[in-house]
Amino acid sequence: MMKKSGVIKEKWQYAIYAILALGVAVCLTGAFLMWDGSILGENHAAIATIVGIIGVGLLGTFTAVNAAIASQRRRG
Repeated sequence: MMKKSGVIKEKWQYAIYAILALGVAVCLTGAFLMWDGSILGENHAAIATIVGIIGVGLLGTFTAVNAAIASQRRRG
């Protein structure tokens, strides 16, 4: 017996928006570390840059997955 596609898409929507929220939170964490680097000591720019890059990667993943789901909706 096949599942309804609407139920599957609803479950994926929660995961997709969780990726978006995580990406924004990680980007903001990287920005905060860049702004107030006294938390990690003197040499904090590299760590903050890596955290920001990971956040941007998560946002890119959100965009790609969201675009793929949108193209599937258009097809059928």
